[in-house]
Amino acid sequence: MQLKYKYLYIVSVLLLLSGAALALTEQRLFDVLYALGAVGYGLYYVVAPERDASPLLRRVARMGVFSGLLFLLSAVARFGLFDAFGRGAWLVFLALGLLYMIYGNVLLYLDDKKKK
Repeated sequence: MQLKYKYLYIVSVLLLLSGAALALTEQRLFDVLYALGAVGYGLYYVVAPERDASPLLRRVARMGVFSGLLFLLSAVARFGLFDAFGRGAWLVFLALGLLYMIYGNVLLYLDDKKKK
């Protein structure tokens, strides 16, 4: 991953997590912050990978794009588009996205540990 996009990742994850944590207030501002975080997170994994990356980094980047899409679906559900499936449908997409996010980060950690 290219280091010049590091702050895009950090800000996006902070927006995503703060928007998810403040969902209890049911204000549109936090839904918008959550959606911006989801877009930024997905965008990071689209623009940050290097062309000559290892197969593991490319797999983690693909998982990050999929996780970003799940977060984006979750953000769309926050605006009420999936209310036919219940008001908590966004939590399902959030949980799946977090699962992929954590798994990708664990893979990167284990790869770093193996290299040392």
